[in-house]
Amino acid sequence: MFFKFPNLICTLLLDESYKILEEAKQLFMRIGIKSVSMDDIAQILHISKKTIYKCFKDKQDLVNRVIEEKINFEKSTLKKYANSNKNAIQRMIDFSRYISQSKKNLNPTMIYDMQKFYPDQWAKMEEFRTDYFKDTVKNNIKHGIKSGLFRPDINAEIIALMYITLVSGMVQQFTSAKNNYQFQTIHFQMVSYHLHGICTEEGRKYLKQHINEITNQ
Repeated sequence: MFFKFPNLICTLLLDESYKILEEAKQLFMRIGIKSVSMDDIAQILHISKKTIYKCFKDKQDLVNRVIEEKINFEKSTLKKYANSNKNAIQRMIDFSRYISQSKKNLNPTMIYDMQKFYPDQWAKMEEFRTDYFKDTVKNNIKHGIKSGLFRPDINAEIIALMYITLVSGMVQQFTSAKNNYQFQTIHFQMVSYHLHGICTEEGRKYLKQHINEITNQ
């Protein structure tokens, strides 16, 4: 029984860490990172700040962990879609629907706060987009070319880079004070524009029937 006690403490701390991470993530997305204090998280979860500091060194550590968890989750989600038996267009639609849904409840302030106050974490997100996400899109484009849904004359590496650049530009537009459109509206137009440009006639027929799935819940 004595030897089980430390394991019980570790289990309880892991459970608390998960709850804190989830609540912090939701708050960051809803009102931004800078506006959220450790006191806010403790009050909402009905725990003491001491409990939070047992799990996380400080707010910087908490932000680091939230971003790490977010990147790991997005990697596993993209991998699931990329390894599906669906065709290349449907995979792109699935990628795009996931991006659209993940940003649905996102306050642009979170992106602004990351860029201004947490540049290291923002750099990690950008690295994820330019490396893992780009390679996932590139491999899917190659698959689409082989299956006859994407044009054979396109360069998969360049097209994937263009897609990631469009996504990054769309995020910047979303955070702009002058932006009058919802993220989902901008995103749908961007993906539709991109896919129509790389599809063959056969691909366009499939795309016409399924493009609206991007905005489906």
